Amino acid sequence: MSSTPATPAISPTQQSALALWRMRLITLLPLGAIAWISMVLADHPAIAHYGLSALTLAMGAGMVAANTMPKHWLAPLAPGMQFARHHLLRLGVALYGLRLTFGAIAALGVGGVVVPLTMLVATLLFGTWVGSSFFGLSRREAILVSAGSAVCGAAAAIAVSSVVRTDDRQTAVAVATVVLFGTVGMLLYPWLYELATQHWHLAISERSFGIFTGATLHEVAQVIASGKMVSDGAADAAVVAKMVRVLALGPLLLVMALWPRTSWSQASGGSRNLHGLLRSVPWFALGFVAVMALNSAQMVPADWKPALIGFDNWMLACAMLAIGLHTRIGDLLRAGRKPLALAGVLFLFLMVVGAALCALLV
Repeated sequence: MSSTPATPAISPTQQSALALWRMRLITLLPLGAIAWISMVLADHPAIAHYGLSALTLAMGAGMVAANTMPKHWLAPLAPGMQFARHHLLRLGVALYGLRLTFGAIAALGVGGVVVPLTMLVATLLFGTWVGSSFFGLSRREAILVSAGSAVCGAAAAIAVSSVVRTDDRQTAVAVATVVLFGTVGMLLYPWLYELATQHWHLAISERSFGIFTGATLHEVAQVIASGKMVSDGAADAAVVAKMVRVLALGPLLLVMALWPRTSWSQASGGSRNLHGLLRSVPWFALGFVAVMALNSAQMVPADWKPALIGFDNWMLACAMLAIGLHTRIGDLLRAGRKPLALAGVLFLFLMVVGAALCALLV
């Protein structure tokens, strides 16, 4: 007499994880619908004429909702917002490699690599010095704010906070400065490009503008959105230049963790271990390189690309919408005057020095 094997019981932990993922997907549905509407509107001639991409429209819609609607109205969407800001953004950046090849990196030239790395090091050193010497911030907080501006925005600030051992408030303030000035830069840069080329008649190529954007703007999503407001070519150059900075985060964290003279070296023994460092590595940047390698080797079928790129645009639009929904002007202004002042100085430093380096090297 045969017996039917018993179905394995689902543990409470697994049930909780399934419930969380179910809630994320359900609350992602309205965000996904708005992102799709943003893509449809961006293709309309009346809107496309102004250079507004789906990413810009999605983030704008999110910011309007965040600053006009009561918080409790948006609270139910929190799981979907978190999923879009973290998972969809990283997957979207990785799939952006479908648009590029290693030939695109070669097309940037030496300047396209040197400028982002130089801006990273210069911004980190200058920000740490100004923040601690002139604004009276602790060295840890100055490094944290500077890292968000120098490397890759909020992701860098969070990763560096795990090494220098800042508290949650300091980390939140650093992320707030990235959101504020990164958003300003995302909207300002395309206007400056039009001003320089159409009114001042300066000979600035889309490639040069893209390298400048990728070397100086804070978040990856902001870089893509700003570049697309000029052209797809500018966006491609901007993303490659930005990935140079993002890929430098891993070595930077390793140097900071092992630097012998820093005040956090003795107090943060956990951050020295390999596991802690690996958790902070921006794996989505490595995914971007891997996808770009597949595209360079022509291993992605040509008839798949339109659908994959459309899906990628949708994921990035969802992420930008979620970032906008998380951006409340009042909260940013209350983050703290000194960190905001330092971030403002770094914003100007990035624009002025970045423009000068691009003029010399690109």
